[in-house]
Amino acid sequence: MFLPRPPSKTTAVLILVAAMVGGCAVAPPDKPAGPSPEAIQRQQRIDRAQAALGVGLKAYEAGSYEESLKSLLVAIDSGVLTLPEQLTARKHLAFIQCVNGREVVCKEEFEKAFELDPKFELLPAEQGHPTWGPIYRLVKTEIDFKRSGKPLPSAARTPSPGEKLMAEAGKAYDEGDYTKAAKLYQDALKETLAAADQAKARKFTAFCYCLSNKMSQCRAEFDKILKDDPKFELDPAEAGHPSWGPSFRAAKGKAKSQGKK
Repeated sequence: MFLPRPPSKTTAVLILVAAMVGGCAVAPPDKPAGPSPEAIQRQQRIDRAQAALGVGLKAYEAGSYEESLKSLLVAIDSGVLTLPEQLTARKHLAFIQCVNGREVVCKEEFEKAFELDPKFELLPAEQGHPTWGPIYRLVKTEIDFKRSGKPLPSAARTPSPGEKLMAEAGKAYDEGDYTKAAKLYQDALKETLAAADQAKARKFTAFCYCLSNKMSQCRAEFDKILKDDPKFELDPAEAGHPSWGPSFRAAKGKAKSQGKK
């Protein structure tokens, strides 16, 4: 009987190699690794912090200051906000504290903002606000003197009587008590004020009168401003206001016509 010859050693090796190669060819590829549990948890914290910041800013715009305060603090305490987000939160916390008459805490919030970013600046429209503007300028002055190594002038350590009255007037204005606000602005004008603050006090007095339907008094305040500074203009957002906008434009037209004579 014929028996098949066993394969040679060379043939056996080739068969083994072919089997190994074939096995490797069908092996499934490795799946890409997903985010780690730590990365997922951090992203969740970021999402919650940004959501709280958004809620806080929305509540601020709606005038719900206590609700805004709570949400902004939650966002800051998360420790995951970006620098611009932290500055936005701190800035609005300062605004809320000033509006509620807590000037010391308002000042502390501005100081924390400057610690985060030495170049921190309010927007031009925010800097001129009668409530928190003086506190912001005080903090900035203190920091500028500290950086220069010069002793801080005594006048810069606390707001002047006129600035305090401006802050109180701004608070009353924000609360909608226009009669009280107008009186406080008038009292502030009796104190020593910078030219810009004098114009601001008269401007907000005019706003108060217009919002109280005292149109002749509103117009008279604009006349006084334009008499001192014929080039005075309202901010773009203010100029179109339906209450005092027409009175200002009338006063502006009168001042121009008188200037041509």
